[in-house]
Amino acid sequence: MGEKLIGRTDELDRLRAAISAVDDGGVLAVITGDAGIGKSALVDEAAAVARADGFLELRCAGTQSEAPSGFAALHELLHPVLGRAAALPPRQRQALLGAFGIEENPAPERLMVNLAVLGLLEELAADRKVVVVVEDLQWLDRSTSDAIAFVARRLGPSRLLMLVTSRGDELDALRSASTLQLALGPLPEDAAARLLDDVAGSLSRPVKDRVLREAAGNPLALTELSRVVADEVPGGSALPEFLPTTRRLERAFLDQVAGLPPASRTLLVLAAVDQALSVDELFAAGQALGAGPEAFDAVERSGVVEVRQGVIRFRHPLMRSVVHGAASTSERRGSHRALSAVIGDPVRSVWHRAAAAFAADEQLAADLETAAADAGLRGAQAEASALFDRAAALSPDPGQRGRRLAASAENARRAGLTREAVRAVERALPLAGNAGVAVQLASTEIVSTLMAGLPLRSETTVPDLLRRLAQGDAEERVVLLWAAAVQLALRPQRSGNRQLLLDELDSVELERRNPLQQIALALLDPEGRAPHLRDQLPTLLPPAVTDPRVLLTVGLAAERMQDLATAQAGLLAGYHHLRGTGGTADEAHLLAWLACARVLTGSVLDGIADAALAERMATDLGLTSVATAAAASGALGHAWRGDAAETARAVERTRSQPADLAWTSTVARSNWAVGVLALQQRRFRDAWIVLNDLSMDPTTRLWALGDLAEAAVRSGKTAETAEVVAVAEKEAAAFGSAHLWMLVHRSHAVLGGDDPAERFEAAVEQAQDCPAVLEVARTRLAYGEWLRRERRIAAAREQLAAAHHLFDRCGARLWTERAAAELRAAGVTPAGVREPCGDVSFTPQEFQIMRLAAAGLTNKEIADQIYLSHRTVAAHLYKVFPKLGITSRGQLVEALSRLSDESPS
Repeated sequence: MGEKLIGRTDELDRLRAAISAVDDGGVLAVITGDAGIGKSALVDEAAAVARADGFLELRCAGTQSEAPSGFAALHELLHPVLGRAAALPPRQRQALLGAFGIEENPAPERLMVNLAVLGLLEELAADRKVVVVVEDLQWLDRSTSDAIAFVARRLGPSRLLMLVTSRGDELDALRSASTLQLALGPLPEDAAARLLDDVAGSLSRPVKDRVLREAAGNPLALTELSRVVADEVPGGSALPEFLPTTRRLERAFLDQVAGLPPASRTLLVLAAVDQALSVDELFAAGQALGAGPEAFDAVERSGVVEVRQGVIRFRHPLMRSVVHGAASTSERRGSHRALSAVIGDPVRSVWHRAAAAFAADEQLAADLETAAADAGLRGAQAEASALFDRAAALSPDPGQRGRRLAASAENARRAGLTREAVRAVERALPLAGNAGVAVQLASTEIVSTLMAGLPLRSETTVPDLLRRLAQGDAEERVVLLWAAAVQLALRPQRSGNRQLLLDELDSVELERRNPLQQIALALLDPEGRAPHLRDQLPTLLPPAVTDPRVLLTVGLAAERMQDLATAQAGLLAGYHHLRGTGGTADEAHLLAWLACARVLTGSVLDGIADAALAERMATDLGLTSVATAAAASGALGHAWRGDAAETARAVERTRSQPADLAWTSTVARSNWAVGVLALQQRRFRDAWIVLNDLSMDPTTRLWALGDLAEAAVRSGKTAETAEVVAVAEKEAAAFGSAHLWMLVHRSHAVLGGDDPAERFEAAVEQAQDCPAVLEVARTRLAYGEWLRRERRIAAAREQLAAAHHLFDRCGARLWTERAAAELRAAGVTPAGVREPCGDVSFTPQEFQIMRLAAAGLTNKEIADQIYLSHRTVAAHLYKVFPKLGITSRGQLVEALSRLSDESPS
């Protein structure tokens, strides 16, 4: 055991156990503690044990670098094995190599890069156990830390061991069921004494006692303080005054470098201002400052730095901090200037130029902007944001400063740094010199706050911008009005600017039809604009329209117009179109909405699977509102299937976000799911209470009308509910929606209004054009029940059999049972109920993989489509084949057709 591991026997034993456990699945070990406490020594020893056991070791370390360098540590980790990237699915391989600048590919999405890292590590682990060592997590570049956290949460069955060290408590993203937490504290007194004897046995006992007290059990302090005492004072008879441990270490390190020649100190300062410095770069910059290579000899002898794989590394991060802090401002600026002239990497070079600058400089700002754009093209949006921000700070022109801050904000949003994006917007708004920048800022802020669930800013923001744009470009005004309309549709404010926005939209005169204007009007005034706009929404789909903003919101507008068929078509078309051209955030957003539409149109299992995928993607991207919306869609699907446990879990996830920050549709659909399940469980009063309180979202309120009516009849609330149905009838007339008319007619009939038979017949007639399959089944069930009570048995059997068939096909178990009971009461033995595909033995993810595999997609194609590693896809198929009673992919189509009428797509 190394000298610094004295007193760490228990911790090392626990890491040995973790190494042995890797044969049963991935393990994450997180080692935390103060500077110098022995984290690196413990990890090095554990890594040596793993290597001896046949592990492949991959390693990277965070550095206190001022220059934002996207994926720098990730490249350090993976560059020895990048040859294996050829085994990855195409989109994942392109994303990873594009992030490293090895291939010129379209800007990779963060989620796709992270998946590629996971896939590559799983590929390696299939051949040989792998230990991934990540030192100083707190200093990793943001892009790398995101990738490490992503992998750490998905170790699963892979033979991967991750050893991560960090000083702080910023480890929530790494928490997982397989995490081993080791918090290193000071060494026990006896262990500290043994270590001191090993490193400074010649010191006198009084001096040793003083060093032990001053070091307070910190191994690095014991080593360094004893060295300083022995070097400075023979016998160590004098010691500095008492200081906190870190300050004592800094004093000790300063003493170590104080005696170096000036040229050697110059080289040290150069190394301190760039932690990725190669030996060649150090010597070239040193020559420019009058410090030749020979000056490095004294630096090496001091033990402050070491050379690893041609790169200069400080032996401990505190040493770098001390050297950097002790240098004068002019020394640091001179070092930055010298390095900018010799470093070939354009990003690092321009960052050093910026660090040396003391005044605004447009050329330098423009060069930083170029570097930022390059970082963005490699998918390093967090680093691009930092570069744009620095470019803004060096911009002499306020308009240029605002434009670059706007770019910084948008890149921060795309990187998932939502709060940073909003702060950048706030700084940029006063500087926005033209309409385009102002609109971009408003759009970035609205999308950021909506997707991530942050508080909205003052309601005066949009009116203020509209006044600024009063004489501006009409198209720009429409974009701003569209963004504000989307905001109001998803999270209505207390007073709102609805009428103001409508007036502004009506006043805009354009030479040609603008889809964003039409969508904004549909969102703000769906009932009033339905006669003019409802029939136009189907024309706003690909290939006629490909604007991502339109594709993201046309489905929402169609929902507001009570056109479920166009809503589903728009969401599906947008999803497929944006998969190749948009971002993963857009995909997650569309999937969350598409999941609900699929459930309502009878593809319940597809809807649940889409909801699960959208929730997983949104969670990874930090899009809280999208994740909870997806959970609400999933809750509705589980409720229709009668799965109380899964419904409750999904509803609970929707409530993890404060209601005032969630989309109103999320709150309403989550409550609707609770009401649907309560109806099936015959808890009618509970159902009515929940369903009568959906006014926060007008679309969901209308969709749940039939459920409310049934709950009302069973709980004595017919009078109150009849008034609600009467209002809905007027809305049905305005929208001309077969879906809504069917619900209105059914509700009137169920509530016992005038001529129920006529109302039921009207509802069944409207059902012919209604895409909401489950509601069609409910309508036929209600009509069949009424007919049976009226002793019109033959007619009842026809309606009940149709309802039973539809419920069975959709996998709505409790509704199927209810229809079967009604059929038996009508003297008919129900047809055999199919075993629903996706029953408790199949997860939504397994069902989705089965469908895609049955459609002929390879594991790698499936992995690219649903954001998994290809080995995870293979593992899922390996588990589902025995459940289906098959042994090959070729049997999947037949197996799925036996289980469900839903054909793979």
